[in-house]
Amino acid sequence: MLRMIASASLAAGLMVSAAAGATAPRYPQTVTLFDKPTAAEAATVRSVLGRSFGTEWSAYEKSKGRPITFTVGHADLNGDGRPDLLVFLSDYDFGYCGSAGCAGSAILAAPQGYTDKPIELATFYGKVTVLPTTHKGMHDLHYYDATYVFKWDGKQYQ
Repeated sequence: MLRMIASASLAAGLMVSAAAGATAPRYPQTVTLFDKPTAAEAATVRSVLGRSFGTEWSAYEKSKGRPITFTVGHADLNGDGRPDLLVFLSDYDFGYCGSAGCAGSAILAAPQGYTDKPIELATFYGKVTVLPTTHKGMHDLHYYDATYVFKWDGKQYQ
């Protein structure tokens, strides 16, 4: 009996230790994308999305005489333990906002910084729930103002 108690205590201790050292996020993660980006995040977004949008991005900024405005949030979309950068294009004049909200993008975290290719997100109002379910290595997404669940098909969320 004493041996069973000792084994159970040891097993419980190992489970607590493993859980305490784990960095895996818990799902669902509800994220609001209304944070002001840090200087490094802003530079990353401007670089990655600027390349993605091409001349449309730079022409808009030149015509307005100001940078495109956006806000950010953080969530782990691929379960690698690194918070990915979720971008909400909140600049109504840029043309990616409408009655259904504003467009967004995800920029995945990499071991050193972020990837250089954004993932386009459907139009939404700045609040996303990252669900525990996954498809092709990415967590499903649900926007608070919709009933649809967006699933990763290997190339994009649909």
